[in-house]
Amino acid sequence: MSKLPISTIIFLILFSSTLAIPGGRTKVKNVKTDTEIQKLGSYSVDEYNRLQRTHKTGDGDLKFSQVVAAETQVVAGTKYYLKIEAVTKKGVVKVFDAEVVVQPWKHSKKLLGFKPAPVNK
Repeated sequence: MSKLPISTIIFLILFSSTLAIPGGRTKVKNVKTDTEIQKLGSYSVDEYNRLQRTHKTGDGDLKFSQVVAAETQVVAGTKYYLKIEAVTKKGVVKVFDAEVVVQPWKHSKKLLGFKPAPVNK
């Protein structure tokens, strides 16, 4: 049985601790300046508005403001968990949680969920 040098073992431990857990969520850094994340946030609000108008619920009048937090998860593509600020037609700023899956090889983007974010006290 061969033994690994201690430097190799230390390298493997340090390297493995910096990797994201497969299937786990990874926080996105610099969300407010990340144009891809901001575009996904705008898409989420637009898609929510479109779906609300299609179902004639009258709730599809939000205006995208910004994504304030985001996480990604590798699935069959990339799943984005977005915390989005949007403005209602009455001018009230509200925060929403959105989930979007992007599959670039299929040129596919789909809004999976969009709901008011829980209020933190």
